[in-house]
Amino acid sequence: MLSRLANTKLTITVEAFSLNYTNLQICRWGRKPRWLPTAKTKMFRVPPRPQIPVEDYEELKRLYNIYRTEIKSLKNYFTEKYSVENVQRFDMEQHEKSFKEDFLKCNAINDEWNQQIKVEREERVAKELEENIEDAKKRLEARNERQLIKLQNADEIVRHEIEASKDFITPEKLDAAIEYALNNPVDYNYAIDLDGNIIEGRETGSRKLEIKQ
Repeated sequence: MLSRLANTKLTITVEAFSLNYTNLQICRWGRKPRWLPTAKTKMFRVPPRPQIPVEDYEELKRLYNIYRTEIKSLKNYFTEKYSVENVQRFDMEQHEKSFKEDFLKCNAINDEWNQQIKVEREERVAKELEENIEDAKKRLEARNERQLIKLQNADEIVRHEIEASKDFITPEKLDAAIEYALNNPVDYNYAIDLDGNIIEGRETGSRKLEIKQ
């Protein structure tokens, strides 16, 4: 994937740059980027080991030993010198005093932060409590309104049923209802002829049906 990206050609036109690119600097890779793997032609190549003459090797080894010895001596000298000075300058009582003062200072800052956070928390909790109370009141009002509507609908149904119950046939009115039905027969069978006349029942008369054009 990276090799493909490296091999792709980037074409940039002059129109692609605006006036804001005044400090633009183009950087080109003089060699292969470090994130690309080893080339296939050089994957199994073993570079020849450099051959150093024996005299040069001995001289370099001697110089390196001298350098290492001197640097080690300087490190030990400075370590011992400054460690002794630090021990002499170190005052345990002063250190404990500074530590306690720093602790008290940090503790005071911490208490101040805690007090500030406490005030903010109390304000937030009071605000949330007030919002919850208002929300509960709104929900209670909505519930009462729904309950009132249900009661009104129930009252309307009860009144309608009471009004309709006046025509109900009760056991006390049963004989009168039977006598009225026998004296006033009703036949719901009817027919319509081609002229629009309605012939109602078998024994009743007829009437004209008005046909709307």
